[in-house]
Order: sequence, then structure tokens, then C-alpha cells
Amino acid sequence: MSIGSTSGKEPDHIEDGDLRTPDELRGDMRAIAAAKLSLAEKATVEGISVEIQVLKQQLEMTHEQMRSLIHIYATLRDQFNAFNEQRIKELNVRVNGGSTTPEDME
Repeated sequence: MSIGSTSGKEPDHIEDGDLRTPDELRGDMRAIAAAKLSLAEKATVEGISVEIQVLKQQLEMTHEQMRSLIHIYATLRDQFNAFNEQRIKELNVRVNGGSTTPEDME
């Protein structure tokens, strides 16, 4: 098998109309380079889009965790306030005398 211009109907036959000058080839190479650049830009835009979606998901997960922490904090604060009120009642009964059982404090 030979490479280049051949005669006849061989698979690698090159017609004279298919031959290009070096200037035409340079123009083709510029077009190919521009196409590669546009593909790279397209890949960059797609990559940034995917990154934005990932960041949105992470932000939503962070918001969910924050809501959970706020709920935990509110629960702990309410329990502490209830404990604090109970302790105040108990100390008040001890200082003023009397029973310290919950039924008697009411």
C-alpha cells in the first residue's frame, strides 16, 4: 500500500482537486485550532455549570444542617430553662422550708 497520489480507483487515490497549497492548509489548521478552542470553552462552561450545581447542593445541605442545629439549640435552651425553673423552685422551698417534692411545689 502506498501513501500519496496514486492513479485509478484505489482507496487512497487523491484527485488533483483535493490537493491543497500550504496557505490553504494553514487556514485549515487555524479553523481546526479555533474549533478546538471553542470545544475547550464549551467544556469549561459545562464544567463551571456542574461546579455551580455541586455548590448549590452543598449549600442546601449546609442550610439543612443549620436548621437542624437551630432546632437542637432551641430544644436544649427550653430544657435548660425548664431545669432552671425547677431548680429555682427547689431552692426556694429549701430556703423557705418545706417539702422539695414536685407535687408539693405546685
